[in-house]
Amino acid sequence: MPPGPRRLSRANRSQNDGSCSKNPPITPAIEPPILPKHFPFPNIPLESDVLFDFLMAIFAIIGMGLQFLNMYKSVWWLPQSYTQNTMNFYLIDVNLVVFIIILYLRRLYYHMGRKLISKLYSTKSEEELSSLTRYILSMFYAGIVGMSAIIILGNQQKITILYLCYPFLVYVILFGLQVRPFFETVSWCSNGIPPIHACSSNPSDIRKECELLKSNFNDRIKQICFTSAVNAYYGGFVPFCFAQPQLVFDKNWCFQHVVFIFWSSFIFSLCYMLSLRYWDITHRSVLHLGMWEKVAPGRNVILVPSEWKDDKLWPGGVLVKYEKSTWRAMGDCNSNKPGDKSLNRYYKLCIRPSHLLLLVLILHSLMILYQMIVLIKTSAWYKIISVVIMLLFNYYGMYKVLRDFLVSYSFYKPSEDSGEEKDTFNSIKPPTASSFDSNTPKTRNASKGADFSKHFNENYFDEEYQEER
Repeated sequence: MPPGPRRLSRANRSQNDGSCSKNPPITPAIEPPILPKHFPFPNIPLESDVLFDFLMAIFAIIGMGLQFLNMYKSVWWLPQSYTQNTMNFYLIDVNLVVFIIILYLRRLYYHMGRKLISKLYSTKSEEELSSLTRYILSMFYAGIVGMSAIIILGNQQKITILYLCYPFLVYVILFGLQVRPFFETVSWCSNGIPPIHACSSNPSDIRKECELLKSNFNDRIKQICFTSAVNAYYGGFVPFCFAQPQLVFDKNWCFQHVVFIFWSSFIFSLCYMLSLRYWDITHRSVLHLGMWEKVAPGRNVILVPSEWKDDKLWPGGVLVKYEKSTWRAMGDCNSNKPGDKSLNRYYKLCIRPSHLLLLVLILHSLMILYQMIVLIKTSAWYKIISVVIMLLFNYYGMYKVLRDFLVSYSFYKPSEDSGEEKDTFNSIKPPTASSFDSNTPKTRNASKGADFSKHFNENYFDEEYQEER
């Protein structure tokens, strides 16, 4: 009879278990992360602050004029018409027009006032001169706007003052009692730090930089929305509110024109305040930031060798434990905090700038398509003039959005697919294993990024961008 399987005694089994516990399974060591490599961004022309504010003021004034045309058009072509003008100018409140134009020219007024005061007080320091300039110009401007409002309300009901004050209430909600956002666009930020990127291998410095850039991004979004709302409100809605009760006009068409002004102003402001150079800064920052994805529990038993530490850079794909949950690192380099929803949204938005630009391009194309359909179907002469002029401005906005999308898509597409940025100027040889030290994070740069706290006020970005700002 063949012998059966031998059974180990309880003592032998305990000895074997003890020997296994003395030699636990060894988990492989986590390799250092690969720091991103940045390549020079193409030199895309960008308007100066003065030129942008001038073009925006011209567009807003033209949009206001078209709204008055929609409301006060006349039947001048009829043989028995009482007027030979295309508009009933005598019905338009001139004081209201002057008030709106003063609001539209506020930033041009600020630019010219700064240059004049800087020449008069050239002996003062830059900080003292900036505060003095803002104080003098804001007080003088407030006096002009106040006098214009008083003149307008002299012939109107007192309740109509609310129509002129609504945007200022929105301004206080968005920006508080600060004066600079009312006159400045990209040069203003709530934290007072300009948007720059400094390559660093310190996780806390990377998170701090991304927090500052996220705050700056939110400030620019506020500026875009406020500028668009002011242009549409004072140029499209206020003339409608101050119209005579007996005036007959197409109200639906006037409200539609308000939407046209808002969207065109939004596109112009977006292309200027969120330019490709600005997107490049935010994209470089999130390459160092990374993101954590929560692993769903209960599917498999996963051996997680490490706890998350805030002073350590993590490579892509590594699993860590944080607050009784398992997280997977996304990106080649990760310094983010697991579960930080705010920085995660910032990462998703800036890692692929072409996605947001594609959405804006689609919406702007739909707007242009709708205006072309309206132009084909309408037969009223004032509507044709209004749509044609708005289409000319929207074609210019279409060109800028399409250009930004094509450049960002072609430049950032390799980084979306393989985590590397495209070198549009030089061919870079892949690094060899001997070029990395086993005790330091790997990097695609020839030298390691400097500490953010030391180099924050210095460059990473090229000198041309700093001179433009």
